Amino acid sequence: MTSLCKLAINIAARSRKRLFRQVVSKQQSRWNSTIENPPGMKAPQMSIPQGIFGQATCHTHPHLIQPGHLTCGITQMEFKERRETLVNKLVSEMENIHKSHIIVIPAARKQYMSDKIPYVFRQNSDFYYLTGCLEPSAILVMVKPAQTDAFKSVLFVHEKDSHAELWEGPRTGCAAAAGLFAVDEARPVDNFPGFITKITASSKPSVLWYHGESPANPDLHDTITSVVRAGHAALGDPQRALHFMRVHKSPAEIELMKETCYIGAHSMNMAMAMTKPGVSEHQVNAVLDYSCRQAGAEHLAFPPVVAGGSRATHIHYVANNQVLNDGDMLLVDSGSQRWLYNSDISRTWPVSGQFSKYHRILYELVLTVQLRLIEILGEHRPALDQLFDSMCRLLGAQLQQEGVLPRNIDGSELIGKAYRLCPHHVSHYLGLDVHDAPLVRRNVPVAPGMVVTVEPGIYIRPDDESVPPEFRGVGIRIEDDVLVTEGAPLVLTDAAVKEVRDIEAIVGKHAQ
Repeated sequence: MTSLCKLAINIAARSRKRLFRQVVSKQQSRWNSTIENPPGMKAPQMSIPQGIFGQATCHTHPHLIQPGHLTCGITQMEFKERRETLVNKLVSEMENIHKSHIIVIPAARKQYMSDKIPYVFRQNSDFYYLTGCLEPSAILVMVKPAQTDAFKSVLFVHEKDSHAELWEGPRTGCAAAAGLFAVDEARPVDNFPGFITKITASSKPSVLWYHGESPANPDLHDTITSVVRAGHAALGDPQRALHFMRVHKSPAEIELMKETCYIGAHSMNMAMAMTKPGVSEHQVNAVLDYSCRQAGAEHLAFPPVVAGGSRATHIHYVANNQVLNDGDMLLVDSGSQRWLYNSDISRTWPVSGQFSKYHRILYELVLTVQLRLIEILGEHRPALDQLFDSMCRLLGAQLQQEGVLPRNIDGSELIGKAYRLCPHHVSHYLGLDVHDAPLVRRNVPVAPGMVVTVEPGIYIRPDDESVPPEFRGVGIRIEDDVLVTEGAPLVLTDAAVKEVRDIEAIVGKHAQ
């Protein structure tokens, strides 16, 4: 048994509190390093105010946030520098160089599943990336007048309100928000309509930068569009520039990605360890959720796929309500969210703990393809679309070699048949969103600092007569999160076991 597998089994056997302490210890070690403040970097001239605000701070939650940081792992200075970078990017476009610029980035608003029963609040990723603010319905406005280099950042937040706070918890309020979020000024949310109307009317010619397609807070949309209709400003969309910023992770973001990937990987090992015939998909789902939260994640990154047997041939199966049978393979796609950063991992294993002959053939060919794709990522740094082309070619050749596809086909026909058995893309960007920075197309060559998934799979339906019967009715996917570096790629989720011998050593070892 490998040392990695022993580690996974030990983690599953020990209490979840032990795992939580490991993650906290690792986090505190990172805090003491120089990764956020490398030698030679000037210490930021900022500080976190004392008080009870609308989110955790280093004063109220020292077990989560390092002294002087605004959020876990990220300083006020980093958020401020991101705002400066965005303004410079938008202003540098030639057709806008002599205009005033007004950039509006809304927070998400609360959403309700029924009367007065809210969904768990999730902040708009673009807004969080620029502010670190976790309060709903806030608004970031950055105003840069023409012919000046400086810009002003204004954060609109809900004012303190003792009645509202009695029901919903503390608010930061305007008096503290400017200091906490390192902006020039903070104003009440209710003042936004008058402010935006006045500032656009007095700043002609100007560009109003606002993402109006699927707006983060629809309550603001009519106010913004009325300003544009009045002819006070031309409309621009800042989201493409923002996504090209977000797709390249800073050193602090990389550390956060390592942590969420570590948590997600070990939750996958725990799910393997409790798997046996007769366990339900729902129980596996519960282990994934519990182990992620216990280790420091807020919750799972997305509703997981826990698909036994032929249900794994439905790529987005999330009902997770069937019983697992002896002889089934189980495909799990899950991940954790920690401080809004996400992991995304897929593993497939035999419910009984032992691969059958034909399941092992399929599994090992997918693993061979995945390992080669990770190598290609480091050797050539291709665009993700090119990586997908490589997957189809490699998968076709492996399926043909193992007798799953006929040997008398080649070229585009073979690639087409491979694509039919794996109809999803092999990779996407990963970060604050599971499918991160969607406006960065997958035809852009990857670069150091990007985190991407590598996830080949095969899905053979029970009624697929183009495939020998012994291979039918099974879905297999192996997915890891990979950091592109100047050298070899770093697999951030390598703690989740995936070699056949390691999987067989852990599955079912701690089933009740």
